[in-house]
Amino acid sequence: MTRLHKNKQYLKNMDWTVEKIRQEMTDGLALLNSIDKPIVTVFGGHKVKKGSADYEHCKKLAFELGKKGYAIVSGGGPGIMQAANEGAMLAGAPSIGIKASLLKNERAPDKNFTHKMGCYFMFIRRFLLSIKSEALVFYPGGFGTLNEMFEYATLIKTGMTDKVPMVCVNKEFWQGLFMWIEDKLLKNNLLTSHKKWDLDVFHVVDSHEDIVRIICRK
Repeated sequence: MTRLHKNKQYLKNMDWTVEKIRQEMTDGLALLNSIDKPIVTVFGGHKVKKGSADYEHCKKLAFELGKKGYAIVSGGGPGIMQAANEGAMLAGAPSIGIKASLLKNERAPDKNFTHKMGCYFMFIRRFLLSIKSEALVFYPGGFGTLNEMFEYATLIKTGMTDKVPMVCVNKEFWQGLFMWIEDKLLKNNLLTSHKKWDLDVFHVVDSHEDIVRIICRK
């Protein structure tokens, strides 16, 4: 039998759990409401190395979007997240980090942020990362990035949140996944509809020009 020690903490300390959720949600929404510019959120792997192609691509994209008047939000960690915040800072744009407090290996230098907060609960973090964003940009990443991408796609396609562009950067990385989705999910009628428009929220691209055009014409 599985021993759910961590889960039991939340169930046993119900008042603490509910109050912690309320406080984090209140603080996060207040932070987002203080940003007076349109927001783009960037997701991607925390292990992506500084100086790599994806890192530098992301940093340049955030810089270009910052110059066009966008604020940049990330999960506040290293890798792609750090690249996004560095680009925003170079552009003089709001640079927001919504960090996972319990992930000690996912910390980026505070100098990369104009605004930041930590979230104990990951589901609140995911909510805050997306709820005010006018586009969601995904660079290569692992389970965390995929979790975020599929959760947001589900919320958009079921009409639970507003439809915004979901931009997947690096065609070589993403194309196998979308081929599998079309072959296994669409053909077997496992999505909201059996029609290909179930995937129309996604844009799989490479160039900065294409990404900026998609976001600005939303």
